[in-house]
Amino acid sequence: MTTDQPIDRKPRPGVALLILLRRELLVELRTRSLLTSMGLFALLEIVVVGLGVRALPADETFSRFVPAVLWVCMLFAAVVGINRSALADRDKNLHAAFLLLPYDPTIIYMARLVSTFVFLSVVEAVQVVAAVPLLRFDIPREPWLLAVLALTNIGVLAPGILLASATSQARGGEALLTIMLLPVIVVVFMGAAGATDSFLGGLGFEGAQSYLLLLCICAAMFPALGLLLYGRLHEG
Repeated sequence: MTTDQPIDRKPRPGVALLILLRRELLVELRTRSLLTSMGLFALLEIVVVGLGVRALPADETFSRFVPAVLWVCMLFAAVVGINRSALADRDKNLHAAFLLLPYDPTIIYMARLVSTFVFLSVVEAVQVVAAVPLLRFDIPREPWLLAVLALTNIGVLAPGILLASATSQARGGEALLTIMLLPVIVVVFMGAAGATDSFLGGLGFEGAQSYLLLLCICAAMFPALGLLLYGRLHEG
């Protein structure tokens, strides 16, 4: 005697995440829209700032000023990338289309977060290399700065992707996204700039501890809010 039971065709979370990540990477490799927009904007920022500070003496004040400028350039490049991605999603109504897939919305959110993190990291690497001749920037050898960079990227992208979804159907959503996102990432910028200055100033981990704690809180709180709210934004 056999009983007919429904077959659960919903893929496992890990498999679903890999499928969506592969989709995001393949689309970007084919179109290069996100990397191009972020990369060109980041390089333009470095060139403009470099022309503005070329006459300044390369003293200690200048060496502490350059990393803060780099953080500003990186954060604005991230905002441009999030806006560009949100614009493409609005044109194709991808937010609603993704939620029709047999995947949990949290997996969709994580896929967008991880893929955008990869693209932003590539742009930041190019930006740092360009800053060496244009801003007379010495690439630091402090390994903790890699953790600062990763935490900052998460702290910026996690609320950005969530707010992009929240404003996807709003009129003037691109401007609204920027207005809503910038006040949020000011806190992340404070932590990133403070931690970088502490490490480059020779204060070490103890001097940067409070800033690292702030970054850790942002990097934990913002993705948690995204996982909680991403699917609910499009219910009904």
